Amino acid sequence: MTDAPAPARAGAGTHAHAHAELHRVGPHSRLAVLGADKVRRIHETSLDILRSVGVMYHSQRALDALEEHGAVVDRETTVAKVPPEAVEKALQTLPRSFVLGGRSPEWDLPLDGDHAYLTVDGCAVRVRDADGTVRPSNKADVAAAARVTEGLDNLSATAAIVSAQDRPEQTRVLHEFDACVRNSHKHTIVVSIKEDREARSLIRMAEAVAGGSAELAARPLFTCILCTVSPLHQERFGMDLAFALAEAGIPFMLYPMPILGATAPVTPAGTAVVNNTEILSAIVAVQLACPGAKIIHAGGPTALDMRSGSYFAAVPESILLRAVQAQMADFYGLPAGLGYGGTKAKEPEPQSAWENASTMAMEFFSGADFIFGAGLLDGSQIHALEQLAIDDEVFGMVTRLLRGVRVDDEQLALDLIAKMGFKGDYLFDGHTREHVRELWRARLGETGTYEAWQAAGRPTTVQRARQRVDELLAREPAGFADDLAREFEQIIAAAER
Repeated sequence: MTDAPAPARAGAGTHAHAHAELHRVGPHSRLAVLGADKVRRIHETSLDILRSVGVMYHSQRALDALEEHGAVVDRETTVAKVPPEAVEKALQTLPRSFVLGGRSPEWDLPLDGDHAYLTVDGCAVRVRDADGTVRPSNKADVAAAARVTEGLDNLSATAAIVSAQDRPEQTRVLHEFDACVRNSHKHTIVVSIKEDREARSLIRMAEAVAGGSAELAARPLFTCILCTVSPLHQERFGMDLAFALAEAGIPFMLYPMPILGATAPVTPAGTAVVNNTEILSAIVAVQLACPGAKIIHAGGPTALDMRSGSYFAAVPESILLRAVQAQMADFYGLPAGLGYGGTKAKEPEPQSAWENASTMAMEFFSGADFIFGAGLLDGSQIHALEQLAIDDEVFGMVTRLLRGVRVDDEQLALDLIAKMGFKGDYLFDGHTREHVRELWRARLGETGTYEAWQAAGRPTTVQRARQRVDELLAREPAGFADDLAREFEQIIAAAER
């Protein structure tokens, strides 16, 4: 493993990718859940499924592209059996790295294998307030979460972490995007998009911020999550959305969610095949129709509790499957964006801490470029601002672990050790002053004495997190130009007519 000193805070500079430099981890050792031969076997089994069983594509454009490249297509059942040659052709046109754009270049996020990012996800339907009350979410909650995300250095993209349920369903995703972009300079993950008509309006809004279609394609302001349907379905809206986004240069995550024992085999290896086959089946259709489309290898395999029927995203089998997925992304040379967390805890507490921390560490050490899900509870149904702050703290620690230990003359400090000999006053040496800021420092965790903690009123981590949230909400919100605000309002109004 290698180590890079922690960069200065993004707010201290305005150069391109300033925020990303906070999260440069450089080349680092990776945890391999599977050996190279087993990764290849999952790939080859996926090819066999595509060739012999096929996938249901509920999109005529997808079927046309596949048939043109040798797939056996049954128009009545919408099943396409895809030859390996078509898959290999599609894989050759995939971009291996690209940038997720912020509102300005200092917030851009290169997906290049040298960085690790934590982002917000959506789309919960309930909010846990500071007093513990849980209620339905609204657009103001989306805005508040975006403001907190803006101020947390370890969060790199915002999203509609909750649904704007007080807005019309047909334009809800536009209102959510509006709330995110007005209140944060960071990249936006779009979750609740359903149709290509919504994509066209979103693209117009993003073009207004970027300065045009070419500028948006070069530095796309948003990324969409497009779910497949397990087992082995590509539904029409998702495929048509993928084509519309690809043509505009907008990245998207292909996101299967197979459930062990329900929509996929109960064996993790079998579910890994279903997961990978669904991703490959979408890649081949999109790349054959739109070569060069920006695709992120994503996904959130989960497990079924056979007693209750509940799904679990933070049990060992789910975590292992996401680690395998990071390896599959690396096998194809694609950026890996993985869901994490999904804790079943109903409020910020020890269960949410151990589930989120173990998932986060496993996925990043397995090679994820970014993971998303910060701030969510109860299987992603409840959002708590305090959880956002806690997840931000945990990711700071994970980032430091990813950087590892640098071994060179400066870090080995042989001359210093020889100079000090048997004296213990390293504290006052210039070498310590030069490197002390490279050490990770807790912001929310308890670091003082028992007596000091008692004197301070015995504060909990959740109370400290709430204090941090209140400080961020008290700041001036991110500025947003009046002309852009008016244009957003006009686009939304036109979509509501």
